[in-house]
Amino acid sequence: MQNTVADLDHATHEQVARLLGAVRAAEMLDLLGGSLATLRDMPEAEFAAPAGLALVHRLKSEAGLMGFDRLARACDAVDAAGSRGEVPAEDLARLREAIASALAIVDMLDGCGKCPND
Repeated sequence: MQNTVADLDHATHEQVARLLGAVRAAEMLDLLGGSLATLRDMPEAEFAAPAGLALVHRLKSEAGLMGFDRLARACDAVDAAGSRGEVPAEDLARLREAIASALAIVDMLDGCGKCPND
């Protein structure tokens, strides 16, 4: 797995956390973590099916808003491929890697609300 800290745009995350306030930012992080856990545990066939792709589409926005740039880009690639009708295995693999990395970051942020290495 890549360096998880490099997958998070600290400035974006901190700006959103300031704008939302600590409680709302923590709620958003929990929602993001729940979506990530659902996708992480989803079998391949469901992942690329309409319900999985709908979750990926929603996650794309959540990830971008919270500063998870790698995750947002991976979601965008799968979302775009899904709208064309077929998601390449390598796009799914990249998304799964981004999900694992983002979950690690969410775990680091959970409870403290601060970016790693701050």
